[in-house]
Amino acid sequence: MPRAIIPLPVELGPAFTAGAARSSGVHVRRLRHADVTRIAHGLYARSSALAPDTGSAHPDELWRIRQVEASRAVAPLLSERLFFTGATAAAIWGLPVRATGSADLEVSTFHPHRAPRRTGLRATQVKRELVRVVEHCGLRVIDPASTWAVLGGRLALPDCVALGDAVIRQPRYPGTARLKRPPLAAPDDLGHMVTRGRRAGIARLRDALPLLSPHSASPPESHLRLLIGEWRLPAPALDFDVRDAHGRLLGCSELAFPAFRLAVEYEGRGHMTDAQQWNRDIEKYRDYTAADWETLRVTAELLYGRRRELRSQLIEALTRRGWAG
Repeated sequence: MPRAIIPLPVELGPAFTAGAARSSGVHVRRLRHADVTRIAHGLYARSSALAPDTGSAHPDELWRIRQVEASRAVAPLLSERLFFTGATAAAIWGLPVRATGSADLEVSTFHPHRAPRRTGLRATQVKRELVRVVEHCGLRVIDPASTWAVLGGRLALPDCVALGDAVIRQPRYPGTARLKRPPLAAPDDLGHMVTRGRRAGIARLRDALPLLSPHSASPPESHLRLLIGEWRLPAPALDFDVRDAHGRLLGCSELAFPAFRLAVEYEGRGHMTDAQQWNRDIEKYRDYTAADWETLRVTAELLYGRRRELRSQLIEALTRRGWAG
């Protein structure tokens, strides 16, 4: 019969060092069991602390969740000189960063301190004037504007814009000007980051700044907006309230061409997997049709895999609604 696994001592907490484990009488072989995860060299966590219920989360979302959980676990064990940065910081702030393909946590220290070399940590050195460090949810992390400046320069322009949109986003209740929460940063905060000094990717940041919008709700919507601009089509209104002839709110559309009574809706995974959302959408589109609004529904496959077809559909819909080209 296989030997029973001896539970880890309670005093070790959710995360611990190899030294703390030894001091508690835990043999190094015990740290190789599935209930223990090595976060970085000499740093461990109980696997249960890193495995929240994620349901049917998208792989990118699952990666972000694991980055945050690992950051929380390891933070008490890190030097006070270190702070979270890059993609890890984006995950901590709830920004829509894509999975990097690595579970390593990104940390930085200010010049002239040396960045530690440790398996599981991607450590860098940064000049103090280039980022601002704050405490968020008990974690030392660069602020959202700094996160955009550090990470955005590593991204393709559409993703740099989408990240900036998320940082300055002003989510509001449809039909009102009331915000659901304040934006994480103001556009000027991002502009100041570009003028603070030379940094990697600064040309990309400069290109992205004039393209940012506080009214884009997701990266696909940002990407679609940029494509519409590239195709030299009319500029869409963003986060637009559609009303009938009597002023009754029918719904809010991510992109719209009010002059042509054309709404463009991006159909993400939530629209297909959430029954309530699906039913609300059906009712909304029915009301749009009754009010003489047309809706063009865009899927991820259409946006990212069949762009020529998407462009044709947009031009046809605009022309049908009265656009003269």
